[in-house]
Amino acid sequence: MPENSRSPLIARIQEALRAYTANSVLFSQAIADRLGLNATDARCLDILSRTGPITAGQLAELTGLTTGAITGVVDRLEKPGYVRRVRDAEDRRRVIIVPIPENELPIHASLEATGRRVEELLEAYDEDQLAVILDFLSRSVAMAPSEIGGVRDVTGHVAVRGR
Repeated sequence: MPENSRSPLIARIQEALRAYTANSVLFSQAIADRLGLNATDARCLDILSRTGPITAGQLAELTGLTTGAITGVVDRLEKPGYVRRVRDAEDRRRVIIVPIPENELPIHASLEATGRRVEELLEAYDEDQLAVILDFLSRSVAMAPSEIGGVRDVTGHVAVRGR
């Protein structure tokens, strides 16, 4: 494909990614609202539903939040019963955060319906195209932590240019 035809396509992909990201944030907020959580707590619950039981320190690493902030998140997730704290059998000082099974979440039916719609959407693609989509998404996920770190300064606040 000639370079002059790639540029507009790349620009359209970048714009589509911005729109996708905005919709993803809004979707996540709708889920958080439905669960009675703030957006950060809901994202942490999503991470826990994918990782299974992990330590508070591991959750802090995965989110970029401080361990103190994670303590507050876990407190808020534990209160309605979305997670529970369990002492590590090998190191009693360490606490494992255990998510409740995802199918017990009050939003589960809505998430299943969304998952079915995504599967229907993906039916339009052959295996080679699906592999490309997966590769792009996997690389984007791997790139995200360094991009997030680049946006934040050492105090965790958004960096402002020119300062």
